Amino acid sequence: MKLIAHRGWSAGRGENSLAAFARAARDGRISGVEFDVCLAADSDTLVVSHERPRHVENALTLDAALSLLWPTDLELFVEVKETGLVSRVIERLVASNVARRSVVFAFAAVARSFPWEGARPVRLGIIVMYPWNLNRAVRRYAPDVLLLGWDARAWTRVAFRAWWSVFSLEQLARRHHVPVVAGVVQRMDDLHWLSRQHLYGAVADVDRTLGRSARPD
Repeated sequence: MKLIAHRGWSAGRGENSLAAFARAARDGRISGVEFDVCLAADSDTLVVSHERPRHVENALTLDAALSLLWPTDLELFVEVKETGLVSRVIERLVASNVARRSVVFAFAAVARSFPWEGARPVRLGIIVMYPWNLNRAVRRYAPDVLLLGWDARAWTRVAFRAWWSVFSLEQLARRHHVPVVAGVVQRMDDLHWLSRQHLYGAVADVDRTLGRSARPD
C-alpha cells in the first residue's frame, strides 16, 4: 500500500508548502503527495491552498509547486477545490511533464464538472463519502481512482471501519477494476488496518500517523 502525504506532509502549520513537498521527497516512506488547488481571492492564478488565500503574493502558486515536484518520483494527488478550474489544472500538469503520475480529483460537487468523456491526459478521481453511492459514481463517471474515507468527526472513522469490516475494500477494487485510496489517516492502527485491505494507497497526516515508525507493507 502506498503512503500519500496529506497536504504535502501533514495538515496544519506548513501544509501545502514547498517545505512540506521537499520533506516528502526526501522521505523513503512516502510514495506520493496530496495537495489542494484553488484560486487566490484577488487573482486568477492557480495556487496550492486548502482555503482561498486573500492575496496571491502570499500563496504558493501551482507552477512553483510543480517545479519542485517535477524532478521527484512522487505521485501527485491534486484535489481541485472549485468548479471551473480542472482544465487549467490538467494543462499545467501536462506542461510540467508530471501528468502521467498525477491524479486529479474532487468531491462530487466539483467532480461533476470534470472532463470524464474522451481522452484523459491524467487520471481522474472522485471522493465518495458514503458507500451506498459507490456503484452510482462508478457507473456515471468510470473514475480512474476512487477515494474513500472519513472526516474530522470521530464517529465517521468508526463507521468507516465497521462498514468495511463487514464488506471488503479489496473486493470493491476488484469488482470495479479501479484503485482505491482511503484517508485521511491520523492513527497508526488505522494505517495498519487499511494496509490489510490491500488498497492502492492511504492519504495520511505523516507526523500524526508515522512519526519515525516504519512504512507499512
